[in-house]
Amino acid sequence: MTDFTFDGSKRFPENCSEFLESVKDSDPEMAEILKANWEKLLAVVHDGERDTKARTSFNEAIAAALDELLTQDTEEEGK
Repeated sequence: MTDFTFDGSKRFPENCSEFLESVKDSDPEMAEILKANWEKLLAVVHDGERDTKARTSFNEAIAAALDELLTQDTEEEGK
C-alpha cells in the first residue's frame, strides 16, 4: 500500500494526480484501473451527497476491469 497523504495546501485535482502516481509505484495495474474509472469514482460523492447509483456503477466497472485482468493473466499462463 502507498504511504500517500493528501496535502492540504494543494488543490484536490493535484492531490488526486499525485495519489494515482503513488499507486502506480506499488501497483501499476491498479493505478491504470483507477485512472480509467476516475470520473466514475468522483461521481460517487457530489456536493457532499452520496449517489448510490454512481457507487454501483463504479463498483461494477472496477469488478469488470479486475475480471479482465484475471482473464488476461490466465490466458498468458496458458501460452
